[in-house]
Amino acid sequence: MWQAITRFGDSALLLPLIAWIAFVLVVERDRREALRWGLAAIACGGLVAFSKLLFMAWGIGPPGLDYTGLSGHTALSVLTWPSLAALLVRHIRPPISWMAVAAGAALGIAVGVSRLALEVHSVSEVIMGATLGAIIATWFIHGLRRSAGAPARKPWLLGGGALLAGVIFYGQVFPSQHLLKDIAIWVSGHSHVFTRRPFVH
Repeated sequence: MWQAITRFGDSALLLPLIAWIAFVLVVERDRREALRWGLAAIACGGLVAFSKLLFMAWGIGPPGLDYTGLSGHTALSVLTWPSLAALLVRHIRPPISWMAVAAGAALGIAVGVSRLALEVHSVSEVIMGATLGAIIATWFIHGLRRSAGAPARKPWLLGGGALLAGVIFYGQVFPSQHLLKDIAIWVSGHSHVFTRRPFVH
């Protein structure tokens, strides 16, 4: 069960979804939201990658925590799924729209819990990843509320493409960790990367 849930947070699925959301916003000529979505995705993914590179390359992280970098699965899931839900229902009044966004957030949180259950990440990594994703998602969704006068004109296009992406990419694994390891070795000049040390609870 946890493996099935955690696949909803893999970059192999989320990156195509993020790109599709941006594409649909551009097609609908909602350029302001397309720009805001691009900034949100770049900020979230960039900060996750930066946190991992700092640790892998130089062992930099918060002292006293079991930490190797923010949980990317958690951060991107907490950003993407509620934001996708908000876009799909931005023309629908509350409480249905709120329920849809809450369902997206619940899926993102479930991905974070799955990372703990599978012992891939520590509690601190998941909490910090979820916090990052939640802050950026809140900023994006709050902006949608202010621009509710221009709702998505083609929710079927956004939803249909998202469903197709799920069918194609769900279960695939993106080699982000291997890529980051190679980059960390290159930028640091070390022969190896820093790894998780035994943590005394």
